[in-house]
Amino acid sequence: MWRHIAHSLQGSFHTAKGGSCQDSNRVEVLGAESNGTLIACVADGAGSAKHSEEGSKLACDSIVQSAISYLESNDSFDEFDEEVALRWCDESRMAIQRDADGRNCKVRELATTLCVAILSQGRSIFFQIGDGAIVLENNGIYGVVFWPQSGEYANSTNFLTAENYQQHLEFSTAQDCFSGVALLTDGLERLALLFESETPHPPFFDPLFKALRKTDDLESLGLELHRFLQSESVESRSDDDKTLILVAKHSQGVGSND
Repeated sequence: MWRHIAHSLQGSFHTAKGGSCQDSNRVEVLGAESNGTLIACVADGAGSAKHSEEGSKLACDSIVQSAISYLESNDSFDEFDEEVALRWCDESRMAIQRDADGRNCKVRELATTLCVAILSQGRSIFFQIGDGAIVLENNGIYGVVFWPQSGEYANSTNFLTAENYQQHLEFSTAQDCFSGVALLTDGLERLALLFESETPHPPFFDPLFKALRKTDDLESLGLELHRFLQSESVESRSDDDKTLILVAKHSQGVGSND
């Protein structure tokens, strides 16, 4: 049912400074492939935080583990609500705090944002803290679930690791199962979103979703995604780290269908 590709690429700004990619992503399909639940998350470590690449990785890994544990105790995500999302965020924060304690540093040195999409039969769940975006597509119609969050100061955002993170958690559910979903970090916002109208930019997404639906060679498509994110046309618009997850619904055995 689900076809997906994902990639995180270090931006030239961090490369020039000798740093590492501070973005992370995880995509997992839990249960039977034909009707399983897909969990997708992206996280963007704060550029000013010393160990933020580890914070973003821990956030994504923890969300996937929470999803696995949730399904061990529940048959479906029908009862999933904002309280459960907050609990998952708490578990992510605790994992990050343990790592910070091991490094003998403040948790803010692992600061990270978080965007999560849960796609199950008949129900979709989304939650987010910070910038980046979750974009939905149905038959060529696009929408943004939450507009990227801005922080208290210019060019800042909110973080999962902040003490008041609960105030910034955005949560939404839908009974629809969308034909396409994309998650991205802020390095792609200016290419993928139209800030004047606060809407997605279809020419960015259309060819990507079309390619994902047409091919069964996801490995080659993943390499093409890497080259695209590394291209001059993308890099000239953003020198920040970039992460993109693309998910499309498809019929098994028919590469050209959704």
